[in-house]
Amino acid sequence: MQNKNILSTAAQNALPSGVRRMFELAKKYPDSINLTLGEPGFVTPWHIIDACIEGLKCGKTKYTPNAGIKELRDAIAFKLNKENGIKCDPDKNLIVTAGATQALMLAIVTLVNPGDEVIIQGPNWPDYRGQIDMVNAKTIYAKVDEKNGFKMTADIIEPLITDKTKLIIINSPSNPTGGVLDYEDLLAIAELVKKHKIFIISDEPYEKLVYDGFEQKSLASIPGIEDYVLTINSFSKTFAMTGFRVGYICACENITTNLIKLHENMIASVPEPIQLAAIEAIYHGDEDVAEMVKYYNRNRHLIVDGLNSIKGFSCVCPKGAFYVFPNITEFGMTSVEVAEYILEKTHVVTSPGSAFGPDGEGYIRICYASKYEHIAEAVERMRHAFGAK
Repeated sequence: MQNKNILSTAAQNALPSGVRRMFELAKKYPDSINLTLGEPGFVTPWHIIDACIEGLKCGKTKYTPNAGIKELRDAIAFKLNKENGIKCDPDKNLIVTAGATQALMLAIVTLVNPGDEVIIQGPNWPDYRGQIDMVNAKTIYAKVDEKNGFKMTADIIEPLITDKTKLIIINSPSNPTGGVLDYEDLLAIAELVKKHKIFIISDEPYEKLVYDGFEQKSLASIPGIEDYVLTINSFSKTFAMTGFRVGYICACENITTNLIKLHENMIASVPEPIQLAAIEAIYHGDEDVAEMVKYYNRNRHLIVDGLNSIKGFSCVCPKGAFYVFPNITEFGMTSVEVAEYILEKTHVVTSPGSAFGPDGEGYIRICYASKYEHIAEAVERMRHAFGAK
């Protein structure tokens, strides 16, 4: 007889966050410098906050259409067409979600059945694996490393494709590595999709956080894969709106129709004042983003140059996002041991690479979206503790 008191397989197999664990360990050091969480180092721009407040003052406190209010879908479609080259009908191809996290869960539930295989980058954002597990599918890791700039390219993906492969997820710029896929990389991946007729999610929340003149292109702008590609994005990282929890999915009409049905069973709709804030961000937030990227770029050079001057670290300079993923194998310890060692010796909080899947071993992740002064102090502490090269 089945034991009715046993929790679901997904719940039992869910892995605790290695990032959050370091966050908790740091609490015993009052002077700790926390460089773990992927949190923009800015308060949401006030004109965006004001748009949300004005919505509340106007009584915008009711349910909205499941797909999101028309004004926001129109704004997103305008943005996708102008900035990403994606043809998008706001009434047929869009759904507004509670951040990119819910968008991903919704997409995976819509596309993937138990036993299917999903190819993701290794190392990767941990929630990919968690969400794949929740639908009882199998995660297949496409291993990348600093030798090719942490790129999940077509030649790495194709050998992993089997008759059970249902979905590929790409993430550029990438969390945790900051790696990016250029247009030639995307063209090759698009050919894979055409050849094997596999669904693919392009997860793009860091699209505007790019440096050195790099311009991130969208996979969905490439003709011929419209029925297979889902573009997921959010306002969290770009506009420092992590707490607002608003994102979106752009997909073909058949997929979107089913996304909306399942969305009703998850959260029904995103609060309207939050959606009004997102509209303000799209139409009037470009200057804010430019200032943030300028600040992050300064921090990027500080952390990369700093780490490469310290014994035990080897760090490639990322072209996107706000993370570095330095190689720490010279320490001769696991990534968890190194992260704990750094915390003990310097009171600087980093994330072990193993928190981002098995292929993250040998690295740590550092978020450089913090204050410049905090990063400078963290570098100085580590240089003092471990010595200069």
